[in-house]
This record gives sequence, C-alpha cells and structure tokens, in this order.
Amino acid sequence: MKNTPPMGPSPSRVLGNAGEPTPPPLDPARLRVLRELAGADRACTVGELAQALGGHPNTTRHHLRALLAAGLVQVPDAADEAGPIGAGSVREGGRGRPAARYVVTPQGRRTASGVVEGDPAAEEYLALAGAFADRLAALGVDTSEESRAVGRAWGASLAARDVTAAGGGLPGQPREQVVALLHRLGFSPVVRPTPDRDDGREVELRTCPLLDAARRHPEVVCQVHAGLVSGADAAYGGSGEGVRLVPFASPGACHLRLASAR
Repeated sequence: MKNTPPMGPSPSRVLGNAGEPTPPPLDPARLRVLRELAGADRACTVGELAQALGGHPNTTRHHLRALLAAGLVQVPDAADEAGPIGAGSVREGGRGRPAARYVVTPQGRRTASGVVEGDPAAEEYLALAGAFADRLAALGVDTSEESRAVGRAWGASLAARDVTAAGGGLPGQPREQVVALLHRLGFSPVVRPTPDRDDGREVELRTCPLLDAARRHPEVVCQVHAGLVSGADAAYGGSGEGVRLVPFASPGACHLRLASAR
C-alpha cells in the first residue's frame, strides 16, 4: 500500500541532533547546482541542469560527482540498473542506455535550504517565535493583520540587508530573490508554472522552520510568512502585492502565490 504524506510541508531541521557535526559550506557554484535540482519538480539530467544554469555540461557533471560523494544528491534507479554509484562512477547514459537523472536527498534539501543544524541560536529563535504565536493566538481576536504586518517588517529587513550587502543592486528579478531568501530560511521552495501561463508565480513550500507553531496557530504563523514574502518582494524592487499563502494545501507542501510584477 502506498503511503500518502501528510498535508502540508515537512519540518526544516534547523535544530538537528546536538552531537551531529555541521557539514562544511558548499562552494557557491556547487550550491547553485544543488538548489537548481532542489527546486525542480522532477529528476534532472546533466544536460538539463547545465541548460538551466547556463554552464557547460562538464562543469555541471563535476559538481554532481562531488554532490553524490557528499550524499547530497542521488540517482534513484542506480541500484536497479548499475549497482552502487561512487564519486567517480557517474552514469551519463550511452548507447542503448538513458542518461542518469539526479534528485536531491533529504540532507541535500536541508543544505540547499541553508538551515543550520545544531545551532543554539536557532533553538532560541524557534522558542521565541513559538511563544509569540501562542501569545497572539491567546488574545482571542483576529490577529491576521497584525501578524502580516510583523512579517512584512521582517521580510523588508532581511531583503534590505541583502541589497546593502550587494552594494545597492541585486541580479535577477525580485521573485527570484524572494525564492532565494525562502531557500535560506528553510522553506525548500519549488517554483511551479500555473496551468495557463509559465510566469513563475506559483511556489510550493516543502519544509517549514516553524511547523509545530504553524500547525497550532496557522492564523498567526502563516500570516507572518505571507507578510514576510510581501515585505521582501517590495524591498527587492517588486510590487509586494497579490501574495497569497494557502497553508497545508497539499500532501507535502503549502502553496504560495508570489507578488504581481510592478
């Protein structure tokens, strides 16, 4: 019998195990490959990743070998067709054999999201955020506007920090910057085209750093997250308007509609 995942996202492993070592940071180019794969809606070949990233297939292949060796990506059918795959034995297809397709592992998705495991500061943040949600919910009134306003201020602050660090300008569109920010915050976003147009506005959030609090008080936590996206988009140069978050919308994800273009 096939197991159906629960509605909504999985928790982001911000806290992790106390004795678990923190992996070293990835090379930026390698992290781009990992994030591209984490954001794809299916397994990808070397050629597809190279085309999406605008690089040479040999460079992408080199990064994938390293990611395989680190346990951050895998070839799902490797055991069925070719046995175990090591760092130097990446299957690229060949005569009569399809090219290998790659997916991220759970560890790879956490790494792509930029969450830090075993960080005491993260534990304090989660405790404070949970207490904030509990307190607002206990007021017994509609706190959605207040929660969204808190999120907007938070998102604007985070985005302004990015803009300042970049010297006043960031490459790419505001939506791309918002998705990158969501990666860093631990939401594991996957961009989906809408049925009638491929405008990159539909996003699945596969993990949530505040999942327990969101399940208890979605009217608070999810509104904070919606406001965060709106505030960040505006600070990155977008309109900040039209953001809509549907909590626990499907098995394995919340659904986010990004802001309309300015």
